[in-house]
Amino acid sequence: MALEQRKGAAAGVTEARAGRFSVDAFELNGPEMEALYREGLLEQFYSPHFKSLPPAAFPRHGHYAADRFNFFTIAYNTRLVKPEEVPNSYEDLLNPRWVGKIGIEGSDDDWFASIVKHMGEKKGLDFFRKLAQMKPQVRTGHTLLAELVAAGEIPLVATIYNHNAERLLVNGAPIKWKALDPTFGRPNAVAVAKRTERPHAALLFVDFMLSPEGQELIHKRNRVPASTAVQTNLNKFPFLMIDPVVVLDESEKWEKLYSELFLKGQAIQREKD
Repeated sequence: MALEQRKGAAAGVTEARAGRFSVDAFELNGPEMEALYREGLLEQFYSPHFKSLPPAAFPRHGHYAADRFNFFTIAYNTRLVKPEEVPNSYEDLLNPRWVGKIGIEGSDDDWFASIVKHMGEKKGLDFFRKLAQMKPQVRTGHTLLAELVAAGEIPLVATIYNHNAERLLVNGAPIKWKALDPTFGRPNAVAVAKRTERPHAALLFVDFMLSPEGQELIHKRNRVPASTAVQTNLNKFPFLMIDPVVVLDESEKWEKLYSELFLKGQAIQREKD
């Protein structure tokens, strides 16, 4: 969905610049939503369901609100990884037992940047250089990675959306996920278009998406709802948010570093799942 969301945001900007305002509301990744805000295309709004959202759901300017999160966790095949071998920290991923046996997603440069910044740039880049020396298997698509772990083709994955692993787990697959400290999430958010001709319809849409009914629908569709009113084990751990501002302003730097470390300098291919 990430690639389609980028295209959707770009289309919205293109239409607005051409004087067309056919969109009433948006539901997009945080960075794409931040780009729309910078173009002046979002209207600040209020929902009574804001009270059920964590502080991490809101940007400082308040022009959109997260309705769901994509959390980056590890996942492992329970038939190939013994309980005592499961990593408890990022540093545990550097254990020699994992050489050639770790999978990472090929477009997670925003997760990479967030971890590096949290560790401190020197320490963080040193960690990832060591991780690159572990000869990780790089794939594009978090759903694909989850399926490869469940099939036993990759024993351990360092970057997976926990809801993808959970979907397979509840269906009996030999896969489990685990949140390491820090766990970062990528927000997906809703917003009202500033020049909409149907503001009431837009408000009804975003209000529904943030309501218990809308959030439960998100949960049933195997996503992680942002609202604390919906019970799920997919967000029962401390977490931090990937900053959409950093993704936009520093993307060239982090994409280049990620590509050099894990993609042999090739361009990042964004996932389609």
